[in-house]
Amino acid sequence: MLNQLLRQFSRKRGASRDVTPTEVRDLIDRGQLDSAWTASERLAGATPNRTLTQTCLRGEIEFRRHRDAEAEALFREALKEAPGLPDAHYGLSLVMLARGEREVALRHATFAANNNPEARMSAHLGLCHIELKSFIRASEALKRATRLDPNDKSSWNNLGIARRALGDGEGARLAFARALELDPTFENAKANAALLQAEMAQRPSAEPTAEMPDGRIDELDAPVPQLDEINAAIERQEQLCIDNPDEAAAVIELARLYLEKGDGRSGVDAMWAFLARQPDAIDVIAAQGRALAQLRSFKEAQPLLERALEALPDDVEVLLALAAVHNAYDRLSEAGRLIERVYELQPTFHNRGRLAASLGARCRHEEALALVEQMTAERPASARDTQGIRTDALIALGRHDEALPELDQLIERNPYDANHRFLRASIHLLRENFGAGWDDYAYRNVQSTRHLRMLPFPLWRGEPLEGKTIVIAAEQGLGDQVMFASCLPDLLAMNPRRVIVEVIDRVAPTLARSFPQCEVIATKQDTKLEWVRDLEAVDYFALIADLPLVFRRQREDFPQHRGYFVADPARVDHWRGRLDAVDPGARPRIGITWRGGTELTRTTLRSMALVDLKPLTQAVDATWVNLQYGDVDADLLAGRAAGMDVTHWPEAIKDLDEFAALVSALDLVVTVCNTTVHYAGALGKEVWVMAPRIPEWRYGLTFERMPWYPTSRMFRQPNAGDWTAVLAAVAGGLRARFSASDHS
Repeated sequence: MLNQLLRQFSRKRGASRDVTPTEVRDLIDRGQLDSAWTASERLAGATPNRTLTQTCLRGEIEFRRHRDAEAEALFREALKEAPGLPDAHYGLSLVMLARGEREVALRHATFAANNNPEARMSAHLGLCHIELKSFIRASEALKRATRLDPNDKSSWNNLGIARRALGDGEGARLAFARALELDPTFENAKANAALLQAEMAQRPSAEPTAEMPDGRIDELDAPVPQLDEINAAIERQEQLCIDNPDEAAAVIELARLYLEKGDGRSGVDAMWAFLARQPDAIDVIAAQGRALAQLRSFKEAQPLLERALEALPDDVEVLLALAAVHNAYDRLSEAGRLIERVYELQPTFHNRGRLAASLGARCRHEEALALVEQMTAERPASARDTQGIRTDALIALGRHDEALPELDQLIERNPYDANHRFLRASIHLLRENFGAGWDDYAYRNVQSTRHLRMLPFPLWRGEPLEGKTIVIAAEQGLGDQVMFASCLPDLLAMNPRRVIVEVIDRVAPTLARSFPQCEVIATKQDTKLEWVRDLEAVDYFALIADLPLVFRRQREDFPQHRGYFVADPARVDHWRGRLDAVDPGARPRIGITWRGGTELTRTTLRSMALVDLKPLTQAVDATWVNLQYGDVDADLLAGRAAGMDVTHWPEAIKDLDEFAALVSALDLVVTVCNTTVHYAGALGKEVWVMAPRIPEWRYGLTFERMPWYPTSRMFRQPNAGDWTAVLAAVAGGLRARFSASDHS
């Protein structure tokens, strides 16, 4: 209706009126491409990024004219000025998908949707996933698109395609019906609905899948009512709210109807207006918190939900919404406690699935697997829904011979299922089956898209680089970037004209000193990509974690280096002087850490307390130096109470270039699995790694030295959680290592 009014206004006022990007896109969608081009010249001066928006709109027009080369040139022109512009990445994805480059199209579409919440971004992302037969991801993106724009017939039709492929006949039927309600002449939706009807007539109804990409279980959407019915209900409810302005139930129902329509923000606005008059209405506070959580406005939702929970401690919906908030911020323990409470209050089959997912996320894999197997025995059809939880648990428990055949079968049926490809990569890399592992690992950014970034250059896939310029983009965490930097010498050996390496700012000084042949750019790893703007004549880009795909296909490809990082020699001398001041004698200097990762990266499996390391300090007379990052005051205090004397220089922990110098001044580093492993190994320092029984893939299952770091030595738990045996082995190693007086 709004677009129709705008068009009428345009006809009355004449051709000189300024227009909005929405109006131009409306013309494009209706196929009026010449009019759209003319209208793009009259974009309102207040349009954000007016010139860039105009360029992207013209790119979309050229694409609809089937002039893909001209369209791509326009999108790349915009990206040259604004490398992180979502509209331009969206446009490139349109071109790439039409060209058949589906995986590249998916990456650009994912980046665009991550950074622009408009419905068209999610709609196109869903289409990319459909093209790759990644139907769970497609369904997720298209649900989001239909919520943002419930009047987009193509999104409803594509959602029906995805739900049909997942075996959800009823969900597919409702989606096709909504598409045809919006346009009864929509031939694609007619054909899809007829095909679905024929299929459903030939087979018994099956329980649909509800598996989410992160392994959680989620309810299917309720049946979708007719648009006219929703609008009529909203009108009636709005009048009821006007007539009864202090009736909490009325505004809560109005918000529910708006959310059902796909306009959740209007419902939130209505409840804010109510709360301005009645700030203590706890039912509305609870409903508002739940609605904001559904809209992923977690920062706004959390205080409301916490307040609601104080008054309504057994409200399951509030508990679930607050758990979703905690999960969004990777506070898995807090979320898990809430989910456990939900299951106590409502021990339903679905809540059992939620509990299993939460247990797996908190590394309680045996419990998670037991619940999943119990669910499958009770309802065999649920095996499809819980496959992700089960497989993740099997991998974490080391039962790879069970998990791998299942993954092989799933991937054979759907080669582009990123979640299964990533899980299989973990097994292959743990087993040192590097070639197959890296092939699957390439799907990591499709499996987990939160931090995906795409640069506006062609992806490098191993082509010759002589005379070329390549940009290596930062990815993942500090330790990962240090580890993958070991491939830079291989890249430089290909004789490129320029190698430009983006790296997180804390690592940049050491990396720049270590690789003077590279142009190192320090960033915060954001998605604006402003540093890309000044780059000229770039031929390729690659994410740093994709380098092993080319250079580390087998164990023999890992070089026997003595370190590829170089610490500042002056600062190394400085720290040797500080160590001499602490102990002018000949005792060995040994750095230690005892914590690794976060809850999301399995800190419970790879961490100890400092006092647990006391057998090491008793094994050999040494100067013990703290290398542990983070707040360690309580740990050091407990260590001193236990008779452990650990030297601590906070300034050398916070600054990673100082950290590199301090590590270089030591004789040995003993550490759990964390960033310290990577710094010590990259510096060529002897490093002993204490690993859980089933560690992350980079630590392998059996080797004594990490292939990434020839100066490393592995000490592995013989049984899950058995640090006592590890510490005894390390203590014995220390006594043998430092039995002689020479420890240099």
